Amino acid sequence: MGATLHPTRTFRLPLPLPSVTASTAPYAAPRAAPTHRILGALGMLGSPVFLVQWLFLATPDGRPAETPLGTYMDLAYLAGWMCSTVAIRAMRATGRRRGAAVLFALQVVGLLLAAGQEIQDLMQRRPFGDAFYGVTDFSWPLSHLLMIAVGVAVLRANVWTGWRRWAPLACGMALPIGLASGAAFGQPALMATFGIGTAAAFFALGLAVWSAPEVEQPLD
Repeated sequence: MGATLHPTRTFRLPLPLPSVTASTAPYAAPRAAPTHRILGALGMLGSPVFLVQWLFLATPDGRPAETPLGTYMDLAYLAGWMCSTVAIRAMRATGRRRGAAVLFALQVVGLLLAAGQEIQDLMQRRPFGDAFYGVTDFSWPLSHLLMIAVGVAVLRANVWTGWRRWAPLACGMALPIGLASGAAFGQPALMATFGIGTAAAFFALGLAVWSAPEVEQPLD
């Protein structure tokens, strides 16, 4: 029996799907950078603030100059630090237990208080009184020392491997080493040691975040 065509049926040839070739590849939509790479890059950008202040903004006796530029730089340092802190938590590099969440909350509060001091300095006012200003001032060294606890948590969690797992602890040790250097050799040595130490350690922390393999990032 011969084949017949249905009177109401239309036949269309399938159209070929567009393919990406070497000539069309430049016009393909770019893939967005993973969040941890953005946070890590910002962390690295903020890391050399104290080094730059020691090299270019320090007073003749080796103390940090209190200028609006220096204050804005301090805020940039805190912003980069906060980016690395958020990434560490997102990657669960300090672990998944409640203690890791508490540690993250303490870090955020400490960094926000430190930023509060800088904002008060820019305003040249202390709207909440001297006591609150003292708390915000104290949050600076306390937040740096808290990085020792973060470093220990990262080592225990064993999510990061290799050199990355030592970067948070190095950030925490920058202040004790700087204070020891200052006690032994004076204020200029403190500024130099702390500037170099924080630049190296926080750059390494940002790089650890930026370069962490995606398989090590259980974002839940």
